[in-house]
This record gives sequence, C-alpha cells and structure tokens, in this order.
Amino acid sequence: MTTKEESELYQAQIEIRHLKNTISALRDELDTVNASKTAAVQKAVADGHQEHLQLQNTVQALRDEMEEVRRQMTDAVQKAKADAHGEIVQLTNTAQALRDELENMRTQKDAEVQRTLADGKQEAGTLIKTTQALRDELENLKQDKDESVQRTKADGHGEALQLQRTVGGLRDEMELMKHRFDEERQEMESSFHDENQQLRDTITTLRESLEAQHAGK
Repeated sequence: MTTKEESELYQAQIEIRHLKNTISALRDELDTVNASKTAAVQKAVADGHQEHLQLQNTVQALRDEMEEVRRQMTDAVQKAKADAHGEIVQLTNTAQALRDELENMRTQKDAEVQRTLADGKQEAGTLIKTTQALRDELENLKQDKDESVQRTKADGHGEALQLQRTVGGLRDEMELMKHRFDEERQEMESSFHDENQQLRDTITTLRESLEAQHAGK
C-alpha cells in the first residue's frame, strides 16, 4: 500500500469516526427530544385529567346548588299554598260568622217588629174598646139627657145646659183620645220605619264589609 493510499485510508477512517460521532450525538439529541415530548404529553394528559376532574366537581356542585334551589322553591310554593288555604278558610269562617250574625239580627229585628206590631195592635184594641165604651157612655148620656129633658123640661133648662156641657166635654175628651191614638199610631209607624231602615243600613254595612274582605283577598 502506498503512502497516498494510506493517507486516503486514514482520512476515510477519520471521516467515518466523525460521522459515527455525529450519528451518536444526533441519536442522543433524538432520545432527549423524545423524552421531552413524552414528558410533555404525560404532563398534558395529567393536566387535562386534573381539569376534567375539576370540571366534574364544578358540574356536580352546580347540580347540587340547583337541586337545593329547586327544593327551596318547592317548599316556598307549598308554604304559600298552605298560607293561602289558611287565609281562605279564615275568610270563609269570617263570612259565615257574619252571615250567622246577620241572620240573628234579622231574626231579632223580625221578632221585635212582631212584638211592636202586637203591642200596637193590643194598644189599638184597647183604645178602640175605650172609644166604644165612651161612645156607649155618650149614647147612654144622650138617652139620659133626652129622658131628663122630657121629665124636667119645665125645670130642667139649667140641667139640660149642664148636660150639654157634659156631652161637649165628653166629645172633647173623646176627640183628644182619638188625637192621642193617631199620634201614638204615627209614632209606632215612624219607629217601625226607623228600625227597619236601621236594619237595612246594618245589612248593607255588613255586606260591604264582606265584599271588601273578598276584594282584599
């Protein structure tokens, strides 16, 4: 082998050695890159898993919060229904109590009116009987007067005058009693009208109060 060939062979060996070193360095760099890539992938997977778990926890917390809100709303609705039902029952009882009170007042007023009418009729009957008795007495007096006039015509001018005055007095008394009877009858009718009007006003007031309570509800 000549010197030139030996030199070329040496140069070729050096180049081969350099290429081997380069290849080895590239392999080391490639391994480092692969290791870094694997670590990055693993970190990304771990981060994604952690974020997934965090999102799952957040979703569960939101679901729990929504369920709590739904439960609270259901309880509030149930309470509102119960309160409304209680208020309706109370208003119904109040209305019934007002109806009962109104019916009792109507019954009492009717009884009072009946008693007033009965008393008025009784008093009117008494006055009629008194008037009739006075008329009978007046008639008897007239008869007595006529008889007395016939018996004592000569001596009875003064007595006849007295009898006429007595008759006039009785007539005046009878007219006065009749006037009083008319006044008492008018007072009873006025009192009955006032009590009836008062009863109507009371019924109207109770009805307006009941309607106002229903309107407030």
